[in-house]
Amino acid sequence: MFYMKPHFYDSFACVAGSCPDTCCAGWQIVIDDASLLKYSRVQGGFGNRLLQSIDWEEGAFLQFDGRCSCLNEDNLCDLHQELGEGYLCDTCRNYPRHVEEFDGVRELSLSLSCPEVARIMLTCQEPLQFINWETEEEEPDPDEEFDFLLFSYLNDAREILFQIIQNRKEPVSVRMGKCLAIAEKLEQALEEGKIFEIVEELEMIRSQDGQEFTLPFRERKSFYDMLRRLELLREDWGEFLKESGEVLYAGDEETYQDSVDRFSPGKWEQYAEQLLMFFIYTYFNGAVYDEEVFSKAAFAVYSTEIIRDFYVAGCMLEKKAGEDLFLETAWRYAREIEHSDQNLERVEGFLSLRKGTLDK
Repeated sequence: MFYMKPHFYDSFACVAGSCPDTCCAGWQIVIDDASLLKYSRVQGGFGNRLLQSIDWEEGAFLQFDGRCSCLNEDNLCDLHQELGEGYLCDTCRNYPRHVEEFDGVRELSLSLSCPEVARIMLTCQEPLQFINWETEEEEPDPDEEFDFLLFSYLNDAREILFQIIQNRKEPVSVRMGKCLAIAEKLEQALEEGKIFEIVEELEMIRSQDGQEFTLPFRERKSFYDMLRRLELLREDWGEFLKESGEVLYAGDEETYQDSVDRFSPGKWEQYAEQLLMFFIYTYFNGAVYDEEVFSKAAFAVYSTEIIRDFYVAGCMLEKKAGEDLFLETAWRYAREIEHSDQNLERVEGFLSLRKGTLDK
């Protein structure tokens, strides 16, 4: 089995009560079968509480006011405190760690939706590196429908995207444009059955001088309007979206640009590079299952741009600025998108329609 992980993967450690938020609220926490069995056998007063804290048919913890039934007023887990880490279900034990499994390949990542991960990831000044290793463990039975040839081309294209994103000789706006151009070219080659000739063309896009790409104002508004229609995991996010639209997009393009010029973070190039790397690493190779290559790259670019927009809105609304606010904006956005399959599907559906419409 071949493994891959970001270089900072093992540096993550939960900060528990010091966290500015909690990962035990806002979404359903599904319990694996082995943990359900253990919980059913817990005796005494806490065992009785567990019986009343779990939806046994759904196999998930009940929620009260959007919070897990085991989450206490200090935002700490009573189950962990009473029974120890060994009793955590797989979901709670693993988060924010994520595994994306392909045929013979496991890619490990950390979710941007965790505030501590956002801090580790976005404050990293050096280029993201990946650690690769191989084990002798027995691999699962191969998926006969898995297109390994397509996966290999996607993997090669992703490596080119990594090189583009981390080329600090070019402004991040140029890098974004190249990412979209490569994804569009690759998807077109797939549609036309010319994928065997594509890697050389992608290398040409990487090496040539590129134009600065700016997401048009109308596109930002369209993307924002679509986000307003998504499933809400946190009510306060809905209110923030409403207020952000009022201060950012209600006026004309000149007013919007003035706000961005005034409040854009000083470390924008650093933040944008790390965000693009995260989204491309986490989602791009998933196109092996649906061949929606462009939407994966567009997801990285649009998300990175809209996170900055929401940061600018936060500066205007809260009358403050700084790194902590940018980190908070990033993990709040990721929580609403990453932890809802419905939201991810709707975002990708929106972005797939943008192919061929943007000036790159």
